[in-house]
Amino acid sequence: MQDWKKLALAGLLIFTMGGHCGAAMQLGDSGAPIRELQRNLAAAGYDVTADGSYGPATAQAVKSFQASHHLAADGVVGPETYQALTGTAMPKYKIVIERSENGRQTLSWHPNPQHGGAIDWQSGTFAGQTALAVTAEAQKYIGVPYRFGGTDTHGFDCSGFIQYVFRKKGVALPRAADEQYHLGTQVSRSSLRPGDLVFFSTYEDGVSHSGIYMGEGQFISATTSQGIAVADMTSGYWSDCYIGAKRVL
Repeated sequence: MQDWKKLALAGLLIFTMGGHCGAAMQLGDSGAPIRELQRNLAAAGYDVTADGSYGPATAQAVKSFQASHHLAADGVVGPETYQALTGTAMPKYKIVIERSENGRQTLSWHPNPQHGGAIDWQSGTFAGQTALAVTAEAQKYIGVPYRFGGTDTHGFDCSGFIQYVFRKKGVALPRAADEQYHLGTQVSRSSLRPGDLVFFSTYEDGVSHSGIYMGEGQFISATTSQGIAVADMTSGYWSDCYIGAKRVL
């Protein structure tokens, strides 16, 4: 519990791992549940180091395990693979966005045994694998500076960041925020889920800022003050500026 008290939380994203609509452990994930997964793989005879980082070696070990148990060998640990490996149902986890002493934000998995799987904030709930991949990709760029007209890791503006992240996951979006706003299906605030695009009216009427919803009232975007950062949209400035959301996944 002391470790939790030391965290300066920038936000809290809670997903359910388990069930047909839950998240899965996959390449790029990190945290205590990944370390426990690696220990189980090592105990089963696979050459894996329990470092808490789901890298290529872990993915290959998972594929080998899946193949030997007649499971889809995709390197992703969902409920079936977890059950076969550990003999228990996949537990609940939460994703925590943490801010370190140097101000950089990171995202990692942590055990959440008390959570029943429901999200309290505006009932936003689950996302598919592509949406979760998009949110995981987006957080890799936290701290990258803002650059007007920027579309790459030298600096992003808000819509350039969204276009870049979605393109990395094979989804083509137009360049401008107002063009992105006209895509997809309109989503109410009460139905938001990770991967949705959220839009704001800031310095001018209409769409002037956009971001990617991360869950639990948090979104990530390119800001002029902090660069790529996670912010809260449940109250205050961003809540007041919020004008709508679109689902493109």
